[in-house]
Amino acid sequence: MLLAAQDRDRRRLVPVDAATLLTGILAADGRSAWFDLLLRHPWAARWAWRCERLILPGIIVHFLARKRWIEQQVLASLRDGCEQVVVLGAGYDTLAARLHAAWPKADFFELDHPATQRPKTQALSSAGQQAGGNLFFLPVDFDVELPRETLAGFPRFQASRRTCFVAEGLLMYFPVSRVTDLLRNLASTPSSTLIFTFMEPAPDGRAAFRGNRGLINSWLRLRREPFAWASSRTGVQALFPSCGWQVDVIAGPDDLRRDVLIPADLGHAALAEGECLGRASTPALRS
Repeated sequence: MLLAAQDRDRRRLVPVDAATLLTGILAADGRSAWFDLLLRHPWAARWAWRCERLILPGIIVHFLARKRWIEQQVLASLRDGCEQVVVLGAGYDTLAARLHAAWPKADFFELDHPATQRPKTQALSSAGQQAGGNLFFLPVDFDVELPRETLAGFPRFQASRRTCFVAEGLLMYFPVSRVTDLLRNLASTPSSTLIFTFMEPAPDGRAAFRGNRGLINSWLRLRREPFAWASSRTGVQALFPSCGWQVDVIAGPDDLRRDVLIPADLGHAALAEGECLGRASTPALRS
């Protein structure tokens, strides 16, 4: 995102203030030197874009389009009366940090590992965005904890309110049994929307981006974060109802190009394939 914010064309996909917030988060994390090099020297940025074309063409545009599509869905939920937004495994994503001030009547929660939250909350505090008010950070380890149990221990969250859950880049890291547990746990919030992403299996059955040279999967294994779950679109349509969700929309690369890239005059941009996005809702919300 920081790299794209410096690019004449791709910056159209970067939300306002996102780059500033991210720069502060990386500085608090102590890992900003590498990004400073990319942003200060045009030759370094050109080298980075060449590396992207060699490793997996279009992956950065995919991530940017994914985030733009998800934000569109969250905003639609807020306009439709959503009172709570819960971002699961938020990482350094800035969605809640950017939207909470514009939607003061809604509450925003981020559930993530405390080690990841620490530099983020520090940077937001330095930027004058203190936790509290209507923005809250709750520590959780999704390997052993379920989100509703964590939220139940926080009085500000109310299960009876209309809630929008965001699971971006999360479900593919768990085996299907844990994905099922998470989906059922989230569906216990009656009037809910879930915005999510999932990997489609490659022709050989693996969870991987198309055109992947293998370096991304090797890097994920090195970080002990390999993809563990992939599903076809029809598989998602079958799994979610058994867990209390009705799938409303599934968006693939063609949808991202139509709904995000073409309106930004980037219809020609390379776009990595292999990950889909979706929106699901509970029966109580649909009724």
